[in-house]
Order: sequence, then structure tokens, then C-alpha cells
Amino acid sequence: MFQRIEDSSGKILAFKLTGDMDRKETDKISRILEKAIQENGTIRLFLVMEHYNTMNSAEALYEDLRFAKIHSDHIERMAVVGDRTWKNTWVALFGLFGSIDTRYFDNTEMKAAREWVRE
Repeated sequence: MFQRIEDSSGKILAFKLTGDMDRKETDKISRILEKAIQENGTIRLFLVMEHYNTMNSAEALYEDLRFAKIHSDHIERMAVVGDRTWKNTWVALFGLFGSIDTRYFDNTEMKAAREWVRE
């Protein structure tokens, strides 16, 4: 499931993703992104992934972040905060295939992630 978090403002959209995402939830996020793109032209994403079981495979991560792939032409950058440094490779691959400037941050680097997405 997901929730918007307080770091959202203007063209920066921040979400906490907890547990598994289903198609209905990714579609909801996609609609939120569409609205922000209409208002701002481009957006930036700040994603905090907690207790995220499906991030244990690259394929599941790619599917759960489908909303970012759909809108990749309008996403300037995306910071992903998680709890496993080995997931850095998967997030980097997602950014490469999704044409988004994407970086992974460990959950101990929350402040650095916020700063990077706002630069």
C-alpha cells in the first residue's frame, strides 16, 4: 500500500510504499502523477520503501514502479530510499530502462535523498 508523505510539495511528489503494491494502487499513484504533470510540466519523485517484500526481485520492483515508467518522459529524477544496499543495482537498472535519473539511498541516508531530489 502507499501513502503520500509530508515531503510532497509543488513538483516533488513523495510516497511511502509499504508491503506489496497491487495494480489498483499503482493506477492511483499514476493518476496523482498525471495531475502533477499537468500542473507542473515535470515532476520529481521521492519514494520510501519499507517492509517491501516484492522488492526482493528485480521483476517485481519493475512492475510495482510501473507508474514511474509510464510517466518517465516527465520525471526529472527519482530518489528511492530502502533498507538493503544490494537493491541499489535494481533501482539503477530501473532508472536506466525507464530513462529517469534515479538513485538509491539506504534508509540511514534519508536527508541526503531529500536534498538530492530537490537539487
